[in-house]
Amino acid sequence: MPKTKKEIAQKAPTKKSQVEEMLREGGVSVAAIAEKLSISRQAAYSLIGDVKRSGVAISGVLKDGVMVYSVAEAKKPKAKAAAFGKGQSVSAAPSTQQEAN
Repeated sequence: MPKTKKEIAQKAPTKKSQVEEMLREGGVSVAAIAEKLSISRQAAYSLIGDVKRSGVAISGVLKDGVMVYSVAEAKKPKAKAAAFGKGQSVSAAPSTQQEAN
């Protein structure tokens, strides 16, 4: 019998999603992540890396000798970089010798 949407929605959150939520709420240290999720510090570092690889920008700031991580503001691309490679080509001249003849 297939699971209903309600049964799927009640599934426990993953450790990765919990770490992402903690990072979005504000600064959190690796020790705090490890303690809350009952995992090793190395596993906490790994989960931060997993969140980062999923496309979330993470920033770290040193506060009172402890590195505190949080979700960073997305960098806005420069106008030149955003326009580069889009639209018409830079030159209307043919790109190969055969096309020139």
